[in-house]
Amino acid sequence: LADKLPPELLPEALAAARVIQSEYPRAKALSALADKLPPELLPEVLAAARAIQSESNRADALSALADKLPPELLPEALAAARAIQDEYPRAKALSALADKLPDILPEALAAARAIQSESNRADALSALADKLPPELLPEVLAAARAIQSESNRADALSALADKLPPELLPEALAAARAIQSESNRAYALSALADKLPPELLPEALAAARAIQSESNRAYALSALADKLPPELLPEALAAARAIQHERYRAYALSDLTDSLSQMQSTKLFPLLQDTLHELSLRTRRDLLQDIKALFPVIFALGGEAATVELVRAIQDVARWWK
Repeated sequence: LADKLPPELLPEALAAARVIQSEYPRAKALSALADKLPPELLPEVLAAARAIQSESNRADALSALADKLPPELLPEALAAARAIQDEYPRAKALSALADKLPDILPEALAAARAIQSESNRADALSALADKLPPELLPEVLAAARAIQSESNRADALSALADKLPPELLPEALAAARAIQSESNRAYALSALADKLPPELLPEALAAARAIQSESNRAYALSALADKLPPELLPEALAAARAIQHERYRAYALSDLTDSLSQMQSTKLFPLLQDTLHELSLRTRRDLLQDIKALFPVIFALGGEAATVELVRAIQDVARWWK
């Protein structure tokens, strides 16, 4: 109802929210009302949030209020956040308040780093990543690298990928490559792909090629596909066509087509020739699937005439298959 209430009913709605016995729905109700309340009711809703006994629910209510509070109420909200004993909800509340109080960002990061649960620590670090100034990013990257759980470490690295300055990207890539789980490694590499400078792309491609699982290798290659310079495309194409599983191979080949189509025809023609020859050694069904994936490259190389000739060639061969 919060969005529908006229201003004159908001005090009554707040009073109703405050008397809810169960703390979780009380916190939800207070959070829903936070956007609608006039300034004169904000001290009351802050007092209601502070009175919640459950630390996780109190943190949620404080977080919902954080960007609505006027400057004179922020010290009280900060005191309430600092009084939370459990590191995870304390980090959440501090992180929410940091939008209005940027000076507490080091404190919020310290709270996040102190969280014992690695999944919660990864969540808290990820939530902070957008807010941290450049001077704190090395510390948050170190905290992400220190997470023992590979899935949680991959989550934290992925959340940080867009925020890191160029000088920290080699360290982030090294952290991604060190992940033993191939699915988590592929996930972290894929998240980093958009941010890597040209000098790190050979290393990222080597990391993708080293993945044994074909589905994860295809995923990592696809994420890198449109970032690779022309000199790395033959290596990426070789990695894609070496995938045995037809669906994953087609997926990787298809994502490489845009970049391949931009290559000089003198370099693209022998590359495509070798690729089609190798692919022709597979089954009929596989070959047709691969040709479909590479069709934009064939069109880029020879235009409509080449595609017409290709269709005729397929029809001719199909007669032999019958």
